[in-house]
Amino acid sequence: MRILHVAPLWFPVSRDSTGGIETFLAALIGALDRAGCRNTLLAAGDSRVAAEIVPVVGENLCAQMQEGRALEYVHYEQHQLRLAFELAPAFDVVHSHLGPPGLVLSAMPTPGVLHSWHTQVYRDMAWFVGRRPDLHLCAVSDFQARLLVQAGATRCSVIPNGIEVSAFPFRPEASGPGLLFLGRMEAPKGGDLAIGVARTLDRPLTLAGPIVDREFFRQRIEPYLDGQITYVGTVDHGRKSELLGQAACLLAPSRVAEAFGVVSVEAMACGTPVVALASGALPELIETGLTGFTSPDPQALPSLVTRAERLDRAAIRARAVARFDISAVAGGYRRLYDQLAARVLREL
Repeated sequence: MRILHVAPLWFPVSRDSTGGIETFLAALIGALDRAGCRNTLLAAGDSRVAAEIVPVVGENLCAQMQEGRALEYVHYEQHQLRLAFELAPAFDVVHSHLGPPGLVLSAMPTPGVLHSWHTQVYRDMAWFVGRRPDLHLCAVSDFQARLLVQAGATRCSVIPNGIEVSAFPFRPEASGPGLLFLGRMEAPKGGDLAIGVARTLDRPLTLAGPIVDREFFRQRIEPYLDGQITYVGTVDHGRKSELLGQAACLLAPSRVAEAFGVVSVEAMACGTPVVALASGALPELIETGLTGFTSPDPQALPSLVTRAERLDRAAIRARAVARFDISAVAGGYRRLYDQLAARVLREL
C-alpha cells in the first residue's frame, strides 16, 4: 500500500515538533511503516520521519517567517498542492492533513483521497461539507464526527489521534504537588485559567508552550510569574515527558471546543491525571474517576485537582495504552486505506 501524506508546512514533521499535527504524523508514519505501508511525505525539508520526504520548502515556514525569509504561507502551500496533484498517480491513497486547503485534492479522480480533520468544525466547514457530502473524511473524535455528519457528510470515519506510548516513561508517583499546563500561550487554550487554579490551591505551576499571542502573555501570564508559577518556554519531547511525569496533575482548561487534545493523552501515558474544562472532545478522552475529571465550570477545577491526584497512576497508563497507542491507530488507518482504495477501484 503506497501512501502520499500531505502535511502542514508550519513546523517540521518530527517527534520533537512544536505542532500537534506534525508530532502525531511522525508517530503515525512510523507505525504505518512497521505495518507494511510505503509512505511518502510532502512536508518541510527539515522533517525527520520514517518516510521518503519530498521537501516542499527546505525549512519549516515558522522558522523562515521569524527570520524574515518568508512572508505569506499561502504561496508555499499552493506549490505543495501542485506537487500533490503531480505525484498522486503513483500512489494508492493520498492522505491530507492540511485541513481546508487540502479539500481541493478530492478533485482528483484517482487515487482515493482521505482527509483527516484535526481541527474544529466551524460553520464554514459545515457549509462546504453540505455541498460536498461525498468527501472521504476521518474525524479524530466522536464529537467532531457528529458535527460533520450533521453537516451532511456521508463518508465519515472516526479514528482518534494516538501517540507512541512507549516514548513516554511511566511515573508511578508525582515528584511533588506541582501542576502543569502545556499548550500555546493564547486565550483559547486557557493558560490564565490554569494560573487561577494554581493560585486557588496555593500550588506550584509550570507553564510550557510557544507564545503565539504576545499581548495575552504580557497581560494575563507574565504578571503572575514568580517562584511558584514559572514559564519554561517551548520544550522538546524529552523535556515534555519529564514535565508530564513529574506533575501531580495536568490542567487543560481550554475555552474552545477541542477536536481532540493530544497533550491530555500524553499526560495519561506518563500516568498523570488530567483535569479539564468539558469542551469539545475532552470529555471523551478523559474518563471520569479513572483518568481524570472534566467540568463545564472553571470554578470547579480546583476541587477536581484534589480528587484527580488520588487516582491510580498505573490504571491511567493502562487506559492510555488500550485506547491511544499509535499501533492501534495505525491499524485503523491501514484498514481505512484498504477500504478507500477498493472503493475507488469499484467506482472507476
